[in-house]
Amino acid sequence: MPEEYPKIREDLIKTEQKFEGETYYVIKDPRTKRFFRVKEFEYFIIQNLNGENTKEKIREIFEARFKIKLKPEVLDKFILNLKNSHFLETEITRRELSKVSYQTEKDKNLLKKILFIKIKAFDPDKFLTGLLKKTKFFYTKKFLYLSLLAIFLALIVTVSNWGDLGYSLKRLYHPSTIIKVWVALFLMGFFHEIGHALTCKYYGGEVREMGLLLIYLQPAFYTNVSDAWMFPEKKKKLLVSLAGPFVQLFLWAVATILWRITALDTQLNGFLLVFMIASGILLLFNFNPLIKLDGYYILSDYLEIPNLRKKAFGFLNNLFKRKMLKLNPPETDFLMHTHLSKKQKKTYLLYGFFSIVYSVLLLGYIFIKVEIFLVSNLQAYGFFLFLLILYIIFKNPVGIILAGALNFFLFKKEQMRKPKKLLTYLIIIVAVILFLFLFPVELRISSPCQIQPLKSYTLTTQPDGYLLENLLVSGSEQRKNTNFLKLMSGDYGVVNLKSKLKEGDRVKEGEIIATITSAQYQIQLKGINAKIEKSKVYLEYLQNLPRKEELKKAKDKVKQAEIKLEAKEKDLKRAINLHAENLISDEEFEKIQTDYSVLNKEKQIAQNDLSIVEAGAEPEQIKMAQAELKELKAEKEALESQIKASTLKSPISGVVTQARADSVFLKIENLDTVRVFIKVSEKDMDVVKPDLKVKAKFRSYPFESFYGKVSEISFKSDDLGKKSVFLVSSKIENQDSLLRSGMTGNAKIYCGKRSLLYILTRGIIHYIRVEFWSWW
Repeated sequence: MPEEYPKIREDLIKTEQKFEGETYYVIKDPRTKRFFRVKEFEYFIIQNLNGENTKEKIREIFEARFKIKLKPEVLDKFILNLKNSHFLETEITRRELSKVSYQTEKDKNLLKKILFIKIKAFDPDKFLTGLLKKTKFFYTKKFLYLSLLAIFLALIVTVSNWGDLGYSLKRLYHPSTIIKVWVALFLMGFFHEIGHALTCKYYGGEVREMGLLLIYLQPAFYTNVSDAWMFPEKKKKLLVSLAGPFVQLFLWAVATILWRITALDTQLNGFLLVFMIASGILLLFNFNPLIKLDGYYILSDYLEIPNLRKKAFGFLNNLFKRKMLKLNPPETDFLMHTHLSKKQKKTYLLYGFFSIVYSVLLLGYIFIKVEIFLVSNLQAYGFFLFLLILYIIFKNPVGIILAGALNFFLFKKEQMRKPKKLLTYLIIIVAVILFLFLFPVELRISSPCQIQPLKSYTLTTQPDGYLLENLLVSGSEQRKNTNFLKLMSGDYGVVNLKSKLKEGDRVKEGEIIATITSAQYQIQLKGINAKIEKSKVYLEYLQNLPRKEELKKAKDKVKQAEIKLEAKEKDLKRAINLHAENLISDEEFEKIQTDYSVLNKEKQIAQNDLSIVEAGAEPEQIKMAQAELKELKAEKEALESQIKASTLKSPISGVVTQARADSVFLKIENLDTVRVFIKVSEKDMDVVKPDLKVKAKFRSYPFESFYGKVSEISFKSDDLGKKSVFLVSSKIENQDSLLRSGMTGNAKIYCGKRSLLYILTRGIIHYIRVEFWSWW
């Protein structure tokens, strides 16, 4: 076809669409599967590229139709763009289309090939056509309501069974879980993409490609539903993009409900749990709009901006050239060569910025892990291997940047030759160097921190009836005391520990905080009191002798004995006379003598008793009774002192932070001044010194700042994962009682002024100082 009679390809598919009140036309190239969107002006020109109209004729028709002048160079440039896009019927177009798919893959740099690896693809059109006939029910309102109900029930099940879910997670720590995860991912990915493909077919689109991708080194199914861009209705495009996530959400709901009704100890329940978790994670991953998955296409459909990522990067590239390099590229959509609206500029700027940040962070994380692994295992060889990997991956992007820098230098070369310009650049360079070396900047070390009390006292119950008493005092009075108190013994039985304090109560130093009581102590005390009373009564009895009643009784007894003896004495005298005259027998005489002797003895006993009563108690008896009473009183005092000593007093002033919580019976902390422990990396210990200023912020009070000074630096490191950290402590006044033990946050240690160059290069210097020299 002669150049003066250009003709558009007849196999191009076109559709009209509305966006923000303007008419657009989407053109699909069935050979390359690429889509283009043009406005009414461009589409009118394309319609008239029929192989019969010359360029001059097209200009005349255009000017007559739109009443505006079309410059020949503008028309020539537009037709040239169509030619380069292989939209015109030429021999070159036919030749290039035969190898365009190969060229597309070849033109990708290694970085893009790594980020987006297409593993296998096939044409699913026949399969989807047959499947759609059997699944029309899924596109009815009944199924929509049913699926929404299932999702709602699944949410209720998840929330109400959160405890069982946590218990079930413990069962996943098993090698078989890996197989379950891969099966779940395969099923989810398959049905997810089937959802996209069937919906596209349902609305009349074509689906000619399905397969497997590695996106950012993560496996994923994919379906080419680009035909959705041919749908005039925005709603249909969005439904195609939303179909996959909705299918996945429905499957998650079904799995959740089945997980709840199946037994926890079955393999099916374990697989359903894996499916639930994997599906939830993939949903979040798929909705990330910064990578080319569902979230990206939903956003692109909603904004009605095809190739959003590519256009955003092109816009940022032009913006960088205009603002930073002071070049003047046109402020247009670099794919469509049309001027951008304010909304488009804002969209491209935000999306491009966040996409770049996300990609840099993700790739940076991956490369750092690779570098650490290689250097740790291969030392210097690993480092050079890592540099080689970076070179292979970033060869093309770096080459483009260097070529652009060279072109920029050549473009500015003439301007730099002017004396004023050259002097200006030299002044700027010198100013930057002086600024880097002489401008002082505060070196700040930022690390996580946690609050601990300056003084704490803890009572903890221990096994076997022991009570552990811990006193910890930090700072200048630093000390740590530990005592064991026995609450059970063979002598005293079971002991009860009581306290009236509760959390939040304030306690003064020396105040009774707990009492130790024993039933055995009380029983013993009652027994001793009874013995003391008995001893007192007996001593009083001895001290009050003789008593009148007993004295009278003793005298009466003596008198009665004398009367009986006198009567018996008369009988004896008479008996003597009678016996002498042999008037009584010897037996009778002896009996009278014996009775007399007995009565005489009784008289002597009565007289002795009377003498004893009249004399009162003996001094030795009183002394013995007094000694016994004194001994009992001493025993009582010892027992009472033991009971009194069973009261525990607080050695510090503070606040009760725990009371009867598990094994901790009581914990008192002095929070008037708190101690902040800062976990400082060993790499920063060269600049951390005592008395440096500390500024801390805690998660409970993000808008409050607390200040102190470095008071102590530990001499022994602690392991924090694979890093070694040193605990640096600082005292902070807690006058408003805002800070509490255990609060976490972030602290900055102000290490003094340093040059800006030192601040910028400090991390690199530290790295070279240790790792680099250890390689050799």
